[in-house]
Amino acid sequence: MNHAARPVPRLLILGGTTEARRLAADLVASPLAPQVTTSLAGRVAAPRLPAGDVRIGGFGGPEGLARWLCEHAVDALIDATHPFAGTISHNAAEAAATAHVPLLAVRRPGWVPGPGDDWHQVASLDEAAAALPDLGNRVFLTTGRMGLAH
Repeated sequence: MNHAARPVPRLLILGGTTEARRLAADLVASPLAPQVTTSLAGRVAAPRLPAGDVRIGGFGGPEGLARWLCEHAVDALIDATHPFAGTISHNAAEAAATAHVPLLAVRRPGWVPGPGDDWHQVASLDEAAAALPDLGNRVFLTTGRMGLAH
């Protein structure tokens, strides 16, 4: 079978996670040889760069992302962002629909309490900060690094 006439698939990965880096490396090394671009938000000073092309910075909301998808003739959008990055995931879904580009969302399995766990759920970072003094000397927070200033 002659694959010479088949166009190279163009993929955009919304990354910044270990899963996104692994996916980019696997895709770049695959026999399909797609053109892989991974987009990073630009919030980390020295990010670990994935294989393939890298784009750093925002798109300007769902409209900007949809425009980028069309201008770069992207064949598929892959959302492999952090589980707490809800805004970009929402923007990705809206942009993919607008640009008529298939969207694949890579999701980590959620954590579930286990025997002996002592979880304290709060509704905001301010509530988490207020609860800390009552929880003892050793606390494991899953707020993400962006909430550490609280």
